[in-house]
Amino acid sequence: PLANDMLGVTLLCGCFWVFEVIPIYITALLPLVLLPFFKVTTTQNVAQAYWNQIQMLVVATYLVDIALEEVHLPKRAALKLLLFTGVVQPAVLLAVFMSLCFLLSMISNGIAVTLMVTPFAISLMNAAEESARDAVAAQHSSSESESDDNGTDELTKDVQRFSDGLLLAIAYASTCGGMATLTGSISNEELIIVPKIDGHVDYRLWLEYAMPVALVTLVIAYGMLVLRYVKGLQLQTLTKEVLEYEYEELCKEFGTFSRDEFLVGFLQILQFFLLFISPLIGKYVRTPYGEKLLGDSTLAAFPAALLFFIPSSVRPGQSLLTWPAVHEKFDFGLLLLIGGGFAISRGFTDSGLNIALGDVISTLCEAGGVPNLLIMVLCTLSTQIFSTVTTASTLLPALNAAAANVLVNPLEFLLPATISCSFAFMLPTATPANVIVLAKSQDLPRPLRVRDFVFSGLPLTIIAIAIGSWLTSTMQVLVFDANSPFPQWAIDGINTVWVHVPGVVGGREVTAQGCLITDHISQTTCRLKNGTTIFPVSNYTSYMDMVMPGS
Repeated sequence: PLANDMLGVTLLCGCFWVFEVIPIYITALLPLVLLPFFKVTTTQNVAQAYWNQIQMLVVATYLVDIALEEVHLPKRAALKLLLFTGVVQPAVLLAVFMSLCFLLSMISNGIAVTLMVTPFAISLMNAAEESARDAVAAQHSSSESESDDNGTDELTKDVQRFSDGLLLAIAYASTCGGMATLTGSISNEELIIVPKIDGHVDYRLWLEYAMPVALVTLVIAYGMLVLRYVKGLQLQTLTKEVLEYEYEELCKEFGTFSRDEFLVGFLQILQFFLLFISPLIGKYVRTPYGEKLLGDSTLAAFPAALLFFIPSSVRPGQSLLTWPAVHEKFDFGLLLLIGGGFAISRGFTDSGLNIALGDVISTLCEAGGVPNLLIMVLCTLSTQIFSTVTTASTLLPALNAAAANVLVNPLEFLLPATISCSFAFMLPTATPANVIVLAKSQDLPRPLRVRDFVFSGLPLTIIAIAIGSWLTSTMQVLVFDANSPFPQWAIDGINTVWVHVPGVVGGREVTAQGCLITDHISQTTCRLKNGTTIFPVSNYTSYMDMVMPGS
């Protein structure tokens, strides 16, 4: 019954997120309100999901993002790069924006980058469209012929067409960049809270695993957008003069490249570097008993805190980042959105819904296996409908339970599932980045439409799944050895136990292996991967395996 109630709450939240019945951030509070009343779990358990080390990691990275926006470094970098190329071509402009968003999303998060870059892109496109309308007026003043009308109208249509492609490019590139790092997307952060996973998937390992998939998806997205929005396009009104005017306006308002911009850029790189070498630093910061003390949140918070200690050269008497700027620009709703996903995930575990769904997936596994491709199709389709947050918070716990039921390494299911939660290209509601560009596009003369996402995102999603399934299956073996037998660290001591029974599991010889409990009342019988029944369990387990499962 509790699992049914939890499923109902999940579907309710999913529908509210998709149709935006109330603001999506307030929808994220519904689990806190409903789960205790349905006796799924306690208020304390749900509330803890809204504030943990993952949220602190998001806060730390977001503070550096706000500092970047305050000093206008991304805008200056984009304009300088475009001016450096010398020739303003639509394909080059698209590549510059996508590269910038991809890199920034890697070292921060996709939502913040989309919020940061989209207004700049819209102002650039509005300037280009204004230039096109000036050209239209000039043409009309010199000639009133029908051919002139058609020709000048094409200038405006070209700008509007490219504007659609550019906004989609920002959303897609931010999603691809966020895919590459643990802090880049909400679905990646959801992976860390899956039981037993923290400590076995760290920032560096995930980057090595996900970077090839992210890069390939970025290139595919670029190719799709070029074919749909850039091919045959002559963007005559977005000239070097327009870019120079934008840069001059930037310099008039904020001055030339300053010490503040250099320091904020340095702190952003420092934050990325510290997170990358986190496993190495963590080895030296432990208790006398070897317990890990240092986490990613601490390392990310160090550069963020420095922003408030280092004085600004542009604003004497103030620090690089001030609290009023944080108060104005920090998206506190993002923390609720992430927390809502964590709360649903906690409800799945406490209600047993993850085990129920895991049993269904386990049946499929026993019938014919669940390859990477099927997992990725399931998660991708769910993401388009219910959003990244809902999909990750519901399917990841279920897949973790399914892996335990069939004694498969959990990473074999969880890694491709997490990646595919970022293949959110088809609908605006699939991911926050899509929502942001759709909302911001209202500032354009012709805003984005839902069909723009569908027509561009459908082929991109299909190709991404096809190539991603092969890439993930290859990289998860190279980086995580995910095809290895069910590991001891995944043992929970309730549904699975570690037994000292030698044998061959997945083609590898082992001296001990995981065993699935089949008698949950007495817990004296379990089943090995090959189907062998072990009885009594106590004869094959050590005392430490019983009191410290998964150690």
